[in-house]
Parts: sequence; C-alpha cells; structure tokens
Amino acid sequence: MKKLLYFLFFLHLLSSCDDGDIIVTSFEFDEVDLELCRGSLKDEYVFFKINDDTQEAISFDFVNESFSDTTVTTTPIYIDIGDDVHFIYRSFNSEITSDYFCGTLPSSDITILEELLIISGTAEISTSIITEDDNDGVDAEDEDVNGNGDLEDDDTDGDGIPNYKDQDDDGDNILTSVELVNDIADNDDPRDTDGDGIPDYLEEDDDNDGVLTRNEDTNQNGSPRDDRETESGELFYLDPEFPETPIEVPPILDNTIQTTYRTIITISNLVFEDENENFEDEDFSFGYIDTTVSKVTSPN
Repeated sequence: MKKLLYFLFFLHLLSSCDDGDIIVTSFEFDEVDLELCRGSLKDEYVFFKINDDTQEAISFDFVNESFSDTTVTTTPIYIDIGDDVHFIYRSFNSEITSDYFCGTLPSSDITILEELLIISGTAEISTSIITEDDNDGVDAEDEDVNGNGDLEDDDTDGDGIPNYKDQDDDGDNILTSVELVNDIADNDDPRDTDGDGIPDYLEEDDDNDGVLTRNEDTNQNGSPRDDRETESGELFYLDPEFPETPIEVPPILDNTIQTTYRTIITISNLVFEDENENFEDEDFSFGYIDTTVSKVTSPN
C-alpha cells in the first residue's frame, strides 16, 4: 500500500466528521515542531504539525519537482493550494503520532472530530544552509584563519578544500580532531609539538624535522599514527630525529561533512472551504524544519 494513500482516502470521508460549523480563530501550533515525510510518488512531500495538548494537526502535501529540503533555493518556490495541493486542519478523538501522516493507513481507532479544508492560498517555501561543518573539533567560525570573515578562502594545505570542510586541515593524513589533543593537564590549547606557535593541526611538519608528517608513514598505509621506533616506541611523526628514510605519501583528500538545511514555509491568502469569519490568520507561518545530511566532499 502506498505511503500517504490514506491521506487522499480521508478527503472523501467528510461524512465521518462533525457536520456542525467549525469555529477556529487561529492555528495554535507556534510551539510545535514542523515535521516532514516523503510520499511514494516522485517529488511528493507532506509537511505537518501535531499539537498533542489539543489533539489537533495541520498538514500540507504536494508534489513538486522543483522542491527538495536539501537543495538551496536562490528564490522562493511558490505553490498554489488547490485540487492537487492540500492544506488541512483536523481535530481528533485521541492523540496521533507522525505515523498518521507517514505510515500506510491510520489506526481505525482514530476518529476525525473536525476538519477544516483550505481550498485556496499560496505557500512560499525557501531552503538555505544554516550550518556546514566537518566536525573536526574546531567550530566552523573558528576556521577563518585569515580573519576576513570568508570561510571559503581559508585552505591551509592548498588541497582546494576550505578548512571548515576539511577534516585534515594541514593535509598530513592525521585528522584535525586527533591533532587538537595535547598532553597538558587542564589545558585545552591545540597541541603544538615543536613549540613554533603553529598548532599541529595546521602544520605539515609537526616535529619540525624537515620531513612532512605524512611522509613519516613508513608502512605507507595512509596513517602516520602507527609508525613507531622499535625500541622507544616513539611515533616517527612526533620525533625530531626521524631515523628512517622519508618516502612520498599522497594526502588523503576525501572528507565527510555535515550540512544542515533549513526549510521555511509560509502560507498566505488563505481561503476556507466553508465561511469562517472568526479566523484571524489570513497569512500563516507554518514554521521551519532542519534537515541534516552527511556527504563526502573532495577538492573542487
């Protein structure tokens, strides 16, 4: 059974709802999170809010190939409410969950007490990126190395990936999150092995021995962190007297970053199926929803 099939199914069950006049002065969903599920059809979406305290819900469903909650809109997308685009208020005899909108069919124990159908209006939808970070232990705003306010031109290792999207800022094949940690008690400063004022996570040669850290990877497995002197156990890349012959090891360029997109929806010029003079919100802010995705990024 297709997802959201029940949604269309309920549109013709108005006889099961309260036949009396519905008096709704406003939508009381300001403190409720906006939720989203995808339908079985291509480019099908349903946004909804559920107020558990009042056992009410509002939903907005549509099919639109121009919209994606993980694609930035350069200009807002406008969708007209009508025959194939539904915006509906309902009250119920009991609490409902997101399964009511995202499952196959709702429980037969759930009864619609009131239903208010908006037959006309315009939805304005916009999506933007609110955070984008490599989760390397350094906040994105702190990776503005040159201090000019533009994160895109801070690329310490010259690999084409800005630091705030680069999990290895100096290209030495050791993650920034690892190189931040020092061995000094009660001190959160980034580790600076050679004491030159440049933290290890921004320096290609951590011990200042003239050999790039990534080239002290004697077993060439892509990580200098398991290459040690036999007797002392000292890591080669932290030992200024590197006893081996350096080799050429390329930097690892793939990084996993997390991007959070925010979709904001506003409904304007609402027209109800039945006259509802008491309603105060001709323009209704449906709120916003954040969607976080992880993806691998490589140099441009």
